[in-house]
Amino acid sequence: MAAPLRVLAWPAFRKRAANPHAALLCEQLRAQGVAVADWTPARAALGRADLWHLHHPDTVLYPRSLLRSLAGTLIFAALLALARRRGTRILWTVHDLGSHDRLHPRLEAWFWRFFVPRVDAWIGLSERSRELVGERFPELRRRASFVVAHGHYRDAYPQRCARGAARRALGLPGAARVMLHFGLLRPYKNVPLLIEQFRRLAGDDHRLLIAGRPYDAAIRRAVERAAAGDPRIALRLAWVPPDEVAQVFAACDLVVLPYRRILNSGAALLALSCGRPVLAPDLGAMRDLQDGVGEAWVRLYRDGLSAVELAAAARWASDTPRPSAPDLGGRDWRELARETLAIYAKLTAGRCAAALPRLAADG
Repeated sequence: MAAPLRVLAWPAFRKRAANPHAALLCEQLRAQGVAVADWTPARAALGRADLWHLHHPDTVLYPRSLLRSLAGTLIFAALLALARRRGTRILWTVHDLGSHDRLHPRLEAWFWRFFVPRVDAWIGLSERSRELVGERFPELRRRASFVVAHGHYRDAYPQRCARGAARRALGLPGAARVMLHFGLLRPYKNVPLLIEQFRRLAGDDHRLLIAGRPYDAAIRRAVERAAAGDPRIALRLAWVPPDEVAQVFAACDLVVLPYRRILNSGAALLALSCGRPVLAPDLGAMRDLQDGVGEAWVRLYRDGLSAVELAAAARWASDTPRPSAPDLGGRDWRELARETLAIYAKLTAGRCAAALPRLAADG
């Protein structure tokens, strides 16, 4: 009997509380016979894997401290070189075109120059996403590429509660038009701009709820300063436990993503999974998402977020007829795991051979 395929994923399960995306995929991969575990420096150095499946390799660039980022980058680079010498295949699911906040531009430039040539194959989350990745990293056009959609979150959180009960629990008026920004607060997400434009809305029938943990003290101060003095803005600047996520989304009419840059968005998929329409910039692959679920569920804006757009989007969210939930067909995790496993099989065919050939582009 053949040994199971050994995969180190970054991440697999350890980031479940922050974003269950990878855990949902890896659970289904395990159910289909893959021995998948979280990538860690110790496992990468001491163990052997047939394949690394990396979702966010640029996590090493996230710390504000240049010294910490440099240390993490060099350790990862050494382990990647070791894995290549051992014959481990490298698969990258490309969620973004670069680190979100671009804190260390020179180090990041070096990181991509080192990392991209060592990728054997890569996955885009949509066709448009794959096109944009090829433009950003031309060398990847010579690698095998695939499209595997971002799965939904319908099974990741408890069932939605009633809107009225959710609003009472959060102290929000029952009749207000409530906008929500949800998730880890980081500079690229542009939350102070959202607050600034919201404050320009006249009247007392709008509310803005910001729910999520600030990335650092600077972001917390910026958000609190922007919201000060407007009682229509509710700040919940803390991590939202999984058993409260559905309540937060049930309380809102519209989820607003004011990002400066974006390729794909787990937050948008979470909102849609909770049956809430989304306002997002017309950037990256957001038009693919709109095409997939329809214009009743995703509204796109250009040329920056404005108070006029917020007001129009609030009316759109409340007045547009739509079913209770969008069609998220093609985003079931069991099927996505099957598609991913087929890619693993192509990459690791003849995995015991000393030299593994490159796949043809488009695999």
